[in-house]
Amino acid sequence: MSDARRTALHAAFTATGYVVRAHPLVGGRKHVLRVGAEHPALDAALTAHGFATWAFLTAWNPHAHPRPPRANARLQQRLLALLDAEGRVALSAVGVADDRRWFEESLFVPGLSRDEALRIGGLFDQEAVLWGAVSGRAELVMCSGSVRT
Repeated sequence: MSDARRTALHAAFTATGYVVRAHPLVGGRKHVLRVGAEHPALDAALTAHGFATWAFLTAWNPHAHPRPPRANARLQQRLLALLDAEGRVALSAVGVADDRRWFEESLFVPGLSRDEALRIGGLFDQEAVLWGAVSGRAELVMCSGSVRT
């Protein structure tokens, strides 16, 4: 991948709100996660349920190339099936560009390690995943080269 494309993708991923939809595991409210930010309300809810880490994943638009909605829906179903087969809880989520030009249906997965998040992101040809640990900042982790921000 060219440096220009890598820089553009990093800027796009950073200018995204990672929205975890309301669910009892996250305190019954919506959370908007941001790269490099702390999320104390989410941390408190996850801690109350025994989770110390989390990942924000999608199967949409592999290699950051737009796909038709039906193709993205099929990929997302495969991701959900994989997480289910691994016994993971997956909450409904969506990544939304700050300028609202695009969105990607996503999943918020409590309890996923950084390495597991990278593995799954790689299986679905994703350029990056958002990962975090309780009391830490949300990290944009690039799947190729495992560079973190």
